[in-house]
Amino acid sequence: MLFLPDEKKQMKYIVLTLSIGLVISLGGCGTGKQLAQQTHIADSYYKAGNYIEALSLYSEIIDQYENNNNLTGCPVYTRAGESALKDNHPKLAINYLKKARNTSYTNASTYFLLAEGYKQIDNLSLEINTLSDYLKLYPDGKDAAIVKKRLFYTYVESENFDKALELWPEIYANNQSDTELLEGYFIANKGLDNTDKCNDIAEKLLGLDKDNITALVWFAKQYYNKAEDRYQIEIKAYDKKKTKKQYNILIKALEIVTVDFKKSLSYFKKIYTLQPTSKNAQYLSHIYGRLSDKKKAAYYKKISK
Repeated sequence: MLFLPDEKKQMKYIVLTLSIGLVISLGGCGTGKQLAQQTHIADSYYKAGNYIEALSLYSEIIDQYENNNNLTGCPVYTRAGESALKDNHPKLAINYLKKARNTSYTNASTYFLLAEGYKQIDNLSLEINTLSDYLKLYPDGKDAAIVKKRLFYTYVESENFDKALELWPEIYANNQSDTELLEGYFIANKGLDNTDKCNDIAEKLLGLDKDNITALVWFAKQYYNKAEDRYQIEIKAYDKKKTKKQYNILIKALEIVTVDFKKSLSYFKKIYTLQPTSKNAQYLSHIYGRLSDKKKAAYYKKISK
């Protein structure tokens, strides 16, 4: 077949264009295969618990996606984030997991791991937000129970006591013997001045653990403060009006005060055996002083210094 000069130029252009397209196509195919192979190897390391090697390969894969401006198409951000957490790189993990949320590959684990990352860098507010997002998006997620429990602790830690109490019924049913959880519930109620509720919780704590410090200290100080406050009121009243009638009132009041000091003493003695601190020794010294036991008052005063 014969071609005119212009036709020959057009054919050369078409052939060149097709050749370039074929090269690009083959190159893209090669890159795709390479990514698939890298991902397969990285996943193998990940599944075997070799998070250092997995993270290294995942990072390379991520670089390739990001260099091609294809962040939303990257399928490995969540696994890379988990590998980074396992390898003690929480900031890197957070970076990957935040990007994972903008892909179609995001899942409940993405949010669960992101919350853990924020916990590791001690960013309580962002941890709370992420835990809340998990429960909104995945209320029936496999880690939902764990997330609710952790969210409760973060509410207590951040002094969001009302929110902690709102969440409490959802977590208590399956954790009735969890003393740490009950202590958190106690702190929330104490923060809201729910004294009667605190008494109930403290009784439950002692029922589960007779040496529970939180409950022992609560009752020890309850009786101590009650006795000391009454003592000060009655002494001041007598000092203002030193009559026989007022003296009799003082004597009767001191009998009640003595009972409460003795109750407080029984708790503080146990507390001191568990935590022999200077502060606890001071309490013992003061109580023995109020009970007119000068020898023991002097002993604990000496060791409290």
